[in-house]
Amino acid sequence: MISVQKIYCIYNAEGSVKGEFKYLYKKYFKDIKCSMCDITHNTFTQKKKWKNKCLTFPLDIECMHLDELPRDIKILVNDKTPCVVAQTNSTNKIIIKDEELIHMEGDVDSFFSHLGKIVKI
Repeated sequence: MISVQKIYCIYNAEGSVKGEFKYLYKKYFKDIKCSMCDITHNTFTQKKKWKNKCLTFPLDIECMHLDELPRDIKILVNDKTPCVVAQTNSTNKIIIKDEELIHMEGDVDSFFSHLGKIVKI
């Protein structure tokens, strides 16, 4: 287990209106999905269960799109998104990779159960 100050959930999509439409097109017409998006969102809105779990989880969780990333995180996650990054003593480390997110099959409880096994709270 690692001691963590903050969790960053990184989408494999951009947050702009154009980026959102581009993602929806890829998802529904090309069958290209973002496993982190599947965990946090329904078709168009954030899952209520996700929001409630984030509010009660003892660490701050921030979801970020590719076009919102600070430089240090952008360099770390280049070509590795979607993923989950932990901030530990001012350094960042990928703690959950896309393959693991895919196995969660969009399930919020699976995500938080897995995260709880990794981070020291």
